[in-house]
Amino acid sequence: MKVTARSAVLKLHVNLRVAPLTALLLLGGAALVPLGRASAQTGGTQTAGTTTPRLAQAQGSVEFLGASGTWAPGSAPGTELNTSLRTGTGRAELKSGAGQIVVGSASRLRRYLDEADLLDGRFFLRGPVAVHVQGTHVVMEGAGQMRVDLSGRATRRVAVLQGQARLSLNGKLVTVRAAQQVDLDSGKVTAFREQDPWYASQYRGLGDANIEATRGQVRVDRAGQSRVAVIGDALDPGVTLNTAAGAWAEVGFTGGGYLRLNEQSELNVLAVERTERGREVLLKLSRGTAWNVVQKGQGGYRLDTPVVSTAVRGTVFRVDASGVVKVFEGQVALPGEGDQPVSAGQQRAEAGGVGTLQLDALDRFNQSLDAERARPLTLDLPAGKLQVQDLTLLARSLPDAAVQASVAGRTVTLGGTDGVFRLERLEDTLPEGTYAVTVTATRFGQTLTRQVPLVIDRTAPAVTVQGRREGRVLTLTGRVQDASLTITDGSRAARNRVTLRVTVNGVAYTRTVTAGRPDFQWTLPLATPGSPVTLNATDEAGNERHVEIP
Repeated sequence: MKVTARSAVLKLHVNLRVAPLTALLLLGGAALVPLGRASAQTGGTQTAGTTTPRLAQAQGSVEFLGASGTWAPGSAPGTELNTSLRTGTGRAELKSGAGQIVVGSASRLRRYLDEADLLDGRFFLRGPVAVHVQGTHVVMEGAGQMRVDLSGRATRRVAVLQGQARLSLNGKLVTVRAAQQVDLDSGKVTAFREQDPWYASQYRGLGDANIEATRGQVRVDRAGQSRVAVIGDALDPGVTLNTAAGAWAEVGFTGGGYLRLNEQSELNVLAVERTERGREVLLKLSRGTAWNVVQKGQGGYRLDTPVVSTAVRGTVFRVDASGVVKVFEGQVALPGEGDQPVSAGQQRAEAGGVGTLQLDALDRFNQSLDAERARPLTLDLPAGKLQVQDLTLLARSLPDAAVQASVAGRTVTLGGTDGVFRLERLEDTLPEGTYAVTVTATRFGQTLTRQVPLVIDRTAPAVTVQGRREGRVLTLTGRVQDASLTITDGSRAARNRVTLRVTVNGVAYTRTVTAGRPDFQWTLPLATPGSPVTLNATDEAGNERHVEIP
């Protein structure tokens, strides 16, 4: 019996050297360590993953789970992975034995049996290296490169770029070679053609994702707090955007492109990065529908759902949380499904499979909104310099634009209907003087800015005048002084003036005095030599001076 026991043990060691896999061997009810580690402990060649991972470099948001169960930022090189590590909008590089693990944004891993256990997100690995992937042991014994993509149920795969890797799935040893990928659910090995080498670009910091338009009830959830979404809201990683029935919201991204979250939908922003290739965006559509317009040459874009993941550059497409993908322009790759592309005029059905694109009412609704959004923004202001007693302004733009005016450090919103926007006055009046007013119109991420000079004038014109009555003729000679007559803006020379109004026996006569010609001589009929005569001088701001003519 003793001889038999020794023979059994010897046989186990032989098997361990041949196949370093993730399976746990049971002997007499006791669990042994994973095969790869056992061979190292029994004198065999040490595998790459037997050294505890340590942080080599951290960029952006990188956090470690402390012993107290709270997350804290960590960036010190050499920090050992004792519990768990997660990234927000950031990137971490770990050394594991002679190998390397690059952790992408919005990703999470933990320490398990002194190795890294990749739990969620995306990872790039250089061999030799050994890791667990959601509990499955993966070993790359020699030099090589592989990536691991974990996005809920949508994508769970290991893809080898160079060299080869081995893992155990469903009790079977699976070898994955260069340009191949294995689905961790089915164990199926298929060809792999990489389309989004995110790790090849150096992380450059947080990009921007901002709300550009809303209709109906749209809410932003941030750290458990919910409020109504407003145009200009920045959607940082971890923020959730929700739309009610009949509502929609548009999110614009750094470098161009936008996503329209249709009604009764929920979108979570996982990460928004700037890299050497441009914008890299990671989003998760939990429910509903997202309409996407991504401009060519404007960086990367990935949208995950519970069913399917999409990777895209330069296209117009729709994604439903149910797994439907419709492509109207360009091409969309579906990571985790053999990187099967969906081209313009095609759609992926909810149950899988690519067929001919079938438009429905929601598609037509989004296309009509795209056409409306494409209208060029306009902004028209009065020409030349304005002269007013208080700041008043009239501007014209598209009806759904937002128009603001900034002057003397104050910014106010102009109210408007049918494309006409008005500012009646500021709450606090401006002192008299000359100002530059900047007017900005925004619409669907477009911005137009115009500037108009402004004179605040509350002082009535100064008038000196003499009247000479000769029978039935009245001759007036005088001079006008006013701020408007000092304005030399040639584009508005006709309006740089003071209007004179003379009333004789109930009959009114008018003329103007313009900039550069402040003196006047005026001959008027006088029906009755002793009739009363009055003169009113009114400047461009509406200030008025009343003079009785003797």
